Amino acid sequence: MAKKRSKTKAQVSTPQSHEGLIASISNWMLRHDVLSAFLFYALIILIFFSDVVFQGKIFFVPDSQAPAALNAPLWKMFNAEGIHPFWSPYIFSGLPTYGSLIFTPFVYFPYLAFSFFAINSTLLAILHFPFAGLGVYLVLRDQKVDHLPAFLGGLAFMLTPHLISMETFGHGSKLMTSVYLPLAFWAMHRLFNGGGLKYIGIAGLILGFQFQRGHVQIVYYTWLLLGFYLLFFIVQQIKAGDAAKFYKPLMQFAVVLLLALGMAAVLYLPVFEYMPYSIRGAASVFATAASDTGVGMDYATQWSFSPGEMMTFIIPSFYGFGGQTYWGTMPFTDYPHYMSIIVLGLAIFALIKRRKEALVIFLLLEIIIALLISFGKNLSFVYGFFYDFFPYFNKFRVPVMILLLVQFGFAVLAGLGLQSLIEKMKEKTESDFAKKFLFAGIAVVALLLLLTLAQSVFQGLIQSFYPVKYDPATQAQLNQMRFDLFFKDMWLVGLIAAAALFLLYAATADKIKLGAAALVLCVLTVVDLWFVIGKINNPVSNRQMTDYLREDQVGQFVNRDKSTFRIFPVNVGFARLNLFEENRWSAQGVQSAGGYHAAKLRVYQDFLEGTGFMNNYIDKYYTVANEGGKNRLVQVQPDVRLKLLHDRLLDFLNIKYIISPYPVPESQIVERAQVGINYHGQRLPLRILENGDVLERAFFVDDFRTFEDPKALFNALNLGSLDPTRSVALYKNPGVQLEPDSTATVEVVSYHAHDIKLKAQSRKPQILVLSDPYFPVGWKAFINGEETEILQANHAFRAIVVPAGDNAIEFRLQTPAYNKGKWITLLSFLVVLGLWIWGSVKEKVSTV
Repeated sequence: MAKKRSKTKAQVSTPQSHEGLIASISNWMLRHDVLSAFLFYALIILIFFSDVVFQGKIFFVPDSQAPAALNAPLWKMFNAEGIHPFWSPYIFSGLPTYGSLIFTPFVYFPYLAFSFFAINSTLLAILHFPFAGLGVYLVLRDQKVDHLPAFLGGLAFMLTPHLISMETFGHGSKLMTSVYLPLAFWAMHRLFNGGGLKYIGIAGLILGFQFQRGHVQIVYYTWLLLGFYLLFFIVQQIKAGDAAKFYKPLMQFAVVLLLALGMAAVLYLPVFEYMPYSIRGAASVFATAASDTGVGMDYATQWSFSPGEMMTFIIPSFYGFGGQTYWGTMPFTDYPHYMSIIVLGLAIFALIKRRKEALVIFLLLEIIIALLISFGKNLSFVYGFFYDFFPYFNKFRVPVMILLLVQFGFAVLAGLGLQSLIEKMKEKTESDFAKKFLFAGIAVVALLLLLTLAQSVFQGLIQSFYPVKYDPATQAQLNQMRFDLFFKDMWLVGLIAAAALFLLYAATADKIKLGAAALVLCVLTVVDLWFVIGKINNPVSNRQMTDYLREDQVGQFVNRDKSTFRIFPVNVGFARLNLFEENRWSAQGVQSAGGYHAAKLRVYQDFLEGTGFMNNYIDKYYTVANEGGKNRLVQVQPDVRLKLLHDRLLDFLNIKYIISPYPVPESQIVERAQVGINYHGQRLPLRILENGDVLERAFFVDDFRTFEDPKALFNALNLGSLDPTRSVALYKNPGVQLEPDSTATVEVVSYHAHDIKLKAQSRKPQILVLSDPYFPVGWKAFINGEETEILQANHAFRAIVVPAGDNAIEFRLQTPAYNKGKWITLLSFLVVLGLWIWGSVKEKVSTV
């Protein structure tokens, strides 16, 4: 009997213990709701990126390859030599690394913490995603929104395709900068609404980390949002009769901005130092509007969203799904700006139901403004206003990027909408409220069936919008692909919308609990977004990156040559081959006249544009002839003047090797090897051609000419009256009379990224030209230990006057902005931490 009673007791106690455990977990989660939300966000992200997190895969895409190749030799220099490289000689004949944001290790303080755990950059970026969701969650909880609606809002922002794509398409710094936007808004909202020193510290820390992460455009958009919120908040105060207190949020805003900037001074002082010399801050000498010191309206607005593409907010593949299927106004794209049909519906409900609330009004206004800006050239008077009148706005491109603010606004509105929906369901004041959801769900399904029955007519209507760019057969095939994507997404979105409506009907009709319905709605939102973001989550083995960075046959050959030289990877217009923008050889320690980066030195870009050197070198020797319906490559006699210019530029730029798929019919250009590289998954045969007339990196010239107008200088170069191998063009009279000296010599003793040592000997004073880019705030020149002036030579390069005799010459890179910035950063960080701690202590004391 005792055993029987014991068995019965055990049978009864088991479910009770389970219920108790569940209750304990639920209570813990409610007491620690912020931590619980963060952990669930992290779990979802770990599942989504499981191949990356648990299998070590990576996203091998062009926008991750380029920076990896740029950074590889700089990390080698940093680790092997203990030198912090502030200059990269490997692309564009030389480029600042800090000011251009190529290489900024350990500036981002959270990276320092993660580095102790040997976490790679891909995993580090992924670990930032939960903070994106958490920021929206905190904003909504401050609005008295319940846990699940707030959680849904965080999901909506964290899983938006725009944010996910930042990681999957190689924009990790943009992602890590973006996740701070909701947190920054939360901190500033608290600060403006009664927060004291504690929230000055918290806001300063959050925004300081965002500044440190270094995606300047996202930082700018964040402060645009916060500045607009400050203005909105002050207007609300004035309307409420508190006009006299407007100065307080203004002062708080200014203090936080100064502290955040201070935390990133080590990064931004070099950036601001470099800006007047980069294409982001200096006007081209060929610009029609000399006052435009931005990137130029045409360049800035290439990636402009269009009003029609707002349809992708409803049907992800309405404009195709990237690649060839995309048919919008941007040059190309890889994903739609879908935000979930559930999120969209809930946000619209919030705009209707809570239309008088200050936060809802603000979010609607910021969504509209950001959306109008995103249209770029498609609404040029709006974008032009910001481009012309907002400080630094003209330094940025890709207007579509500002849709991040739209997606943040919709995520917060979705949480508010679900909260309002739950409250309305609880009220039960509208007898037919449940039926509205039921009928709406039935209507959605009926519409899907109707469009399916009339698919041929519907397909013709949709395909009438597609642009015609190809031959009929290709166009028909492409149109079918586009419609198939659209039709599939239409059904997926429709079914998810119908499921959500039927779910809300069941909850309103008391068939399921409201909490369960809210939870299922969160799951449906994840499923809805997962269908889209799953298509852009394509990690591969990290061996692909390893192979890409490994020395290829070009690198193996040219690295046998231990002299100082550059290579010239050519563009081939008729073959649509762009080798000049390849960064791969940077990873192999090869110095190139080309490369790719969005913040080149303006003078070097002017030089490339003014001479046309990068685009038409090979094309002058060949033409494509159509014979019998087939294209054939035919060699032609090059333009004499163009040939002369190119020969001189090759020699002047210290280009010893030309990397080309085609031979160059010139006596001084000798083919040394035929090699092949992996180019976009295919083997590309290349020739390594040696320039027999190449000049050394530093050399003496016979004479000089002075110019006042850069255009006149380039005319002289292009027309052949100025030979840069014998003469130098200057914008300032050097104050020296040159005389022929056949005995004059200059030798490169050592060439390092930060220090170039030369040995010169001459009987007469000479002008020495160094074919490295002109950057006066960084490079200084010394002759026998005494500083001498560096002259701007041939528009983009350096020259110095060298006295007669034996001279030791040195070019040294100096970094005053960095040296000053690191101390400001450290001090600001300590101040921010001090304010947070002091404010927290005061807050606890006041509540005791």
